[in-house]
Amino acid sequence: MNKKNLVVLLCLVLLMAAAVVAAVSMKGYTKADEDMIIITVDGKEYKRVPLSQPQTVTIAQDNGEVNVVEVSDHGAVMASSTCKNQQCVHMGEVTVENWEYRPNQAFIICLPNRVSVELAVKQQSK
Repeated sequence: MNKKNLVVLLCLVLLMAAAVVAAVSMKGYTKADEDMIIITVDGKEYKRVPLSQPQTVTIAQDNGEVNVVEVSDHGAVMASSTCKNQQCVHMGEVTVENWEYRPNQAFIICLPNRVSVELAVKQQSK
């Protein structure tokens, strides 16, 4: 890959990342009737998993991309991914206890595979 193509590719990746961050920032976090994980693929909801029902969710897409999300009783982690950079795996676990303090807050995002994992927190009654 020549230098010009590399710069174009880098710009496209940064632009896509900025778009995801902007969309997440505008949306805010999701409130729910119970704490749950919402998994989306290509911008469409794939599955909702209440934290009261821990499980492993494998997202196998038609193009061969695979992500594995492990949902526990307190949060979720991207256990594995077929993406090259593995940043989603290194984002660590999002939990009810830490989501407000994480750099990505309530999200784990696999940009290359277009998969996002969101922690939706229970609405607090006032």
